[in-house]
Amino acid sequence: MKKKTALFLLIAAPIVFSACKKSKDSGPENDPSIYELPYDKEGVTANKAFMESEGRDFVKKVDDLSSNTAIEALKNFNRLEAPEIDITVTAFRKMTDGSQEIEALNNVLRILTTEKKSYIPSKAFGIYKYNQSTKKWDRTASSDKIEFHFPAAENGNTNNTVLTITYKNSGKSYVENSTNYSYVYNPQTGSYDVVEKNIEETYELPSELMARMTINSSEVLNLSSSYSYHEDKLPQLISVKLSLGSYTTKLETKNDNKLVSFKFSFGKGAETLMNLETNSNFSSLSYDKLANSKDDEALDLFVSANTTFTVGNFTLGGQLDYALMHNELKAVRDKEPVSPDWATYFAGIKYPNYNEYSSYDAYQKALNEYNAKWDAAYKLYDSAYKKYEKDREVYEKEYYTLLANLLNKHGAVVAVNTKTKKKIAAVTFQLKEEVYQYGNTTVHSYDVEPLLVFGDESKVSFEVFGETGFDNLIDDVEALLDKFEN
Repeated sequence: MKKKTALFLLIAAPIVFSACKKSKDSGPENDPSIYELPYDKEGVTANKAFMESEGRDFVKKVDDLSSNTAIEALKNFNRLEAPEIDITVTAFRKMTDGSQEIEALNNVLRILTTEKKSYIPSKAFGIYKYNQSTKKWDRTASSDKIEFHFPAAENGNTNNTVLTITYKNSGKSYVENSTNYSYVYNPQTGSYDVVEKNIEETYELPSELMARMTINSSEVLNLSSSYSYHEDKLPQLISVKLSLGSYTTKLETKNDNKLVSFKFSFGKGAETLMNLETNSNFSSLSYDKLANSKDDEALDLFVSANTTFTVGNFTLGGQLDYALMHNELKAVRDKEPVSPDWATYFAGIKYPNYNEYSSYDAYQKALNEYNAKWDAAYKLYDSAYKKYEKDREVYEKEYYTLLANLLNKHGAVVAVNTKTKKKIAAVTFQLKEEVYQYGNTTVHSYDVEPLLVFGDESKVSFEVFGETGFDNLIDDVEALLDKFEN
């Protein structure tokens, strides 16, 4: 299980991620020519060996990351149970209609609670020093930073590590409204009543966030980030740079309300070890359109995207013209059957309250009537649900058959050896059917399955492709992960 999980993360996830992107824009990392490269003819075994070699080379180059002094200090920071810093200001307002007691004429308890939360980083400003004697954190006030003083090593007895976090407020905030639902058992009805909680969360948006860590006065970690926003609070530019000794990570996101680009790189010294770049195109993007649009309306904003992911001499590229695919899917998607609503069949069927009846016989009669109504409603509901299941199977088969065809028609995914400038494999999509047996009931489930296509036109599933040929790479990855855990 452990090896299969590691292999999926290394190979399958990036390819599947690539399959969801596309753009007609090109650049050094999104050169459309990678889709036109000739196939490598050396065969599956040789290409597996190349992929494993590139992966093992990457792991070898980052082998010392786990022993980085900054990471060791951060591990100890977690061991010391860092102080809880509350940056949330919470207020509760409860509104009830009449008594909260369950009455015969009002046997549904409904409590509407509005919870307001404000996330304000400046509320957490302070200097926290680990106290060796009490094994707790001593806090002193600060007006401009959050700072932690603690030992760098697990058994250290001096606070030789200083982690300083500074923050600048952009003057803007973002409000998110949501509703949570929970269910409370009602003994009077024998059912569960809905309890709603409306949540309003306000986030103070930063313009800068900086972090610096020193051990014995020598810098071992540096984080710098900057943020800008459109008038509707959607991010316009996010730039982040993190350095840990010789390792550097850079992240940049740009949004001009039509093109959203994302770049991520991870390097050691002057060498870039990993690179990810995506570009997503929208007809028009704004907070109101995203927040107030129904699902299909929001999807209508998305036009196309592309992505490339590179490790060493191995590159994955994916592109998809989403607008064309989305439009062709609409006709089938409109046929999606609707599951029968339980309330449609059972509304008004209420469990009798013994206290409302003058005698046991009267109560028993009402109980029998309740059971008869419930059984009749259940038969109707069960019949409707069985019809829905059959209709769902027909719909899913049609939908996922078309989706697979459209992914092949309007998208492309390739794995490339950038050293030889040849394609290792492309990805094609087909309908996947699974059959489940529940007693006498047979259920058919459908989905889209990606397959790797090689130069000899052979098609291999990701699972079969990953079963052999990567044992050394998986062992290397597991050994590296074990170093972080120990």
